[in-house]
Amino acid sequence: MADIALQVIWPDQEHARTSLLERVAPWCKEQWAAGRRLELEIRLHEDAKTDRQRKYYHGVVLKTIAAQARPHGAQFPLAVWKEHFRAEYLGWKTITSRNPLTGKKVRRRERVSTERLGVKGYSQLIDRVSAFAATELGVTFPASFEQWERMQVDPDTGEIIGGVLG
Repeated sequence: MADIALQVIWPDQEHARTSLLERVAPWCKEQWAAGRRLELEIRLHEDAKTDRQRKYYHGVVLKTIAAQARPHGAQFPLAVWKEHFRAEYLGWKTITSRNPLTGKKVRRRERVSTERLGVKGYSQLIDRVSAFAATELGVTFPASFEQWERMQVDPDTGEIIGGVLG
């Protein structure tokens, strides 16, 4: 089966030109010949890396912790671990707003979301969670982020589905 997604990184104009002619255009022709419609999205590389980090964090790190970790003999689902580490490592922020009915200032605590993390912040979270899981919970991960980026992974979940790409 033909690949149904194509990702390219363009560090400069010449790489973009070469890639468009040699990879993107032929791939598009294959997809159109197979009767598929295409959608093009171009964005900054840093945004794409954060998305890949998010997929690795959920598809490998948290999934592996949920499968292997047994603190005090208990097993917990991925969602529980996600919330635990979010509270533990990202903390809270205080949001101040004005009540539209009374005009008074209102403060509330809100947990920091991973959605707001940049590349460096996500990298730090992955490193801290992985280190804790390995040392305190005895979790063994199937691949580092760098190894995972060279593997066949599910484009939606980030789960490893094959070996290292050639």
